[in-house]
Amino acid sequence: MAATSACVDGLPPEIVSQIFDHLSTRAPSEVLLHEQPREDMFLSTSNSSSSHSENGLQRPERSADLKSASRVSKRWRTLALPSLFRHVLWQPKVTSLSVFDLQPIPLLQFLLSNSLDHYVTTFTLLVDYSETEIYPADFPRQMRTADLEWLWDRLFSVIDPSRFTIIAPPSTLAAFLNRMLFLDDAWSFDIPYHILSLARPGRKAKTPGCSLVPTRGLPLSASLSPELVKSDAALTEATNAKIETMRSSQPSRANAPAERHRPCKTTDAPTSPLFILRPWTSILLNEGSSIRAYQTYEFFLRQPPSMLSALLGIGEYPNNQPLLPSTITDFNYIAIFPLASHVQTLLSDLPKLDRLFVQLTPRPTNQVLQDQKAMKNIDMADLWMERNTAYSHLFAELTQAEPHNNWASLKVFESGDAADKESWNMALDFLKRSGINNWIAERDGVLVKVDEAGNPEQSASTAEHHLLREESLNGSLLSVAPSLLYAHHISG
Repeated sequence: MAATSACVDGLPPEIVSQIFDHLSTRAPSEVLLHEQPREDMFLSTSNSSSSHSENGLQRPERSADLKSASRVSKRWRTLALPSLFRHVLWQPKVTSLSVFDLQPIPLLQFLLSNSLDHYVTTFTLLVDYSETEIYPADFPRQMRTADLEWLWDRLFSVIDPSRFTIIAPPSTLAAFLNRMLFLDDAWSFDIPYHILSLARPGRKAKTPGCSLVPTRGLPLSASLSPELVKSDAALTEATNAKIETMRSSQPSRANAPAERHRPCKTTDAPTSPLFILRPWTSILLNEGSSIRAYQTYEFFLRQPPSMLSALLGIGEYPNNQPLLPSTITDFNYIAIFPLASHVQTLLSDLPKLDRLFVQLTPRPTNQVLQDQKAMKNIDMADLWMERNTAYSHLFAELTQAEPHNNWASLKVFESGDAADKESWNMALDFLKRSGINNWIAERDGVLVKVDEAGNPEQSASTAEHHLLREESLNGSLLSVAPSLLYAHHISG
């Protein structure tokens, strides 16, 4: 019997789609969330498919093979598009915050016209523009509330991501959230970007071969079941109607009255629909590096530009109204050597959470401590003293016989700095000597609360923290002398 040759084009679309799924890479917006924020952190300049390192920042390998496969034929491109646009990075050109010029319609039109809107699982908004010489109280009014509501409504009327991330200068992030930002000491920190990321449990991804509507203008593949594909005319009509609706509802400043400052005592702070448009359960705030502030006199009295108080609702108007919705049960705070007094802001007003993740030192891939220019006029001991003080305050809260405020609801604590094993072991020793027996170490860097029978109330492995398990810190940090860790509370 003659051998029968197999042709890839003869495979069912479901199988081809599964093959393409294996060629896709993880979302950079998830892989790099723990790194020091940079403008180009999600943009790869390499043409090879292998990962590479630039300035100490590890970048994920690109989907070069998937992109090549999408160019083989129209059918392959139709099936590859959902994987190619699963993770969207939108970097609009912004020239002003007061004159609203963010236009998502071309991007959304592309997603709708190619039936890709339902496949977007992560969406990242990267803005590199920041206003200069502006009074902090004016940030909430830099972008009209109506404009922001229009922007968020338009985006989420098309996409339904499980993670939404904003990367922007601190002042721009404040404007996007309708909140005030303290800038008196911002010059001493010189932090170019912050990351705010909202996440929720991942929804089940569609299988392109089963429900994909082919790209507009491309013929239907013979292998696609006709009953599973909408007619081209119906698709065109539905898509055009949705795009026209977006355009017609676009806000215009031509006849818009100027917003005036309203008295703080008689009005509520402007809302941020971004936090309630989806039932977000996890939030990540990455505030970058505070190392430069240690070059200044009495650095410990400085206050960094931060949205932490606005998230918690503990600042002056309009930051006195918390942005965090009640659905958030997982809080991830990341910064590189933040001042202990700033970390105390979170510890003193911890929201009601199931899990808290804290990372206060650079990842092993970040060689900032070996950068002579960045470390000029900085006493290394000051960096570790602030980190140790912050952790001593944190463990003091964990070891209270009667936990303060919302600490009683916490079930899992995870440290992103456990690669410093000597310090972590000292922390465990302090926990043991405290006499508190309702916290146990599940693994390095992870503590879980147990009931009276010694059973974990919630395992860290099942906690909804929405961070890639592969991103847990492994390896070694620089050798540190942690002799001052928890010294204050141990001696007290």
